[in-house]
Amino acid sequence: MASQALVKTVRRALLGVALAAAGSLATAEGPFEEGTHYHRLPVPVATAEDTVTVTEFFSYACGHCFQFDPELDHWAEGTAEDVVLERVPAAFSPLYELLAEAYYVARACKVLPATHTPLFRALHLERQPLRSQEAIARFFADQVEKTPVPGATCATPEDFLKTFKSFGVRSAINQSKSRAKAYQARGVPALIIDGAFRTDGQSAGSNEGMLQVADALIEKRRAEKAPAP
Repeated sequence: MASQALVKTVRRALLGVALAAAGSLATAEGPFEEGTHYHRLPVPVATAEDTVTVTEFFSYACGHCFQFDPELDHWAEGTAEDVVLERVPAAFSPLYELLAEAYYVARACKVLPATHTPLFRALHLERQPLRSQEAIARFFADQVEKTPVPGATCATPEDFLKTFKSFGVRSAINQSKSRAKAYQARGVPALIIDGAFRTDGQSAGSNEGMLQVADALIEKRRAEKAPAP
């Protein structure tokens, strides 16, 4: 934990040096242009004042999301303390919605550490036919048996299936759909920077480019949130 905090501190310091050398925020953004590499949301979504929230829209069904997931985790480990990463599963189609339910079930049952990456791998490497609540409930129970999670509230297929049908999961799906509309997110993976900007692999040119754009927009949001001198 200490080394991770040191990495974040060093990274933020280096970004500060880069900004000072650039002399202006526009220059610090480098070649990234609004309308090309990222898009400003016409109606910003309120976020916490003391942090910069980076929201990933993703789907377990998306191969690009599978490839991007470890890159995003590695990037997040190096961000400054004021950057908060959250994931929101997209519900663009019946399959996407089923897998979005799976994410929220795992979160509600407090077993995401045991299910997140294995679910990606099961779909994209092992080609498991996880296309029903029952199949996913059995898969989750198997994963939790292999990798117990302290504090987990679900352990059996029946536990997970019951959570699939809960009001909390249905409410989370509805919120996901509402947020997709507010963020004008029509594909995955996409990153929403502090409720104000959206970028994706197509706009940024690659997954790595998306993270570079995110870094620049995080600095932009910090400057916009900074109190006036």
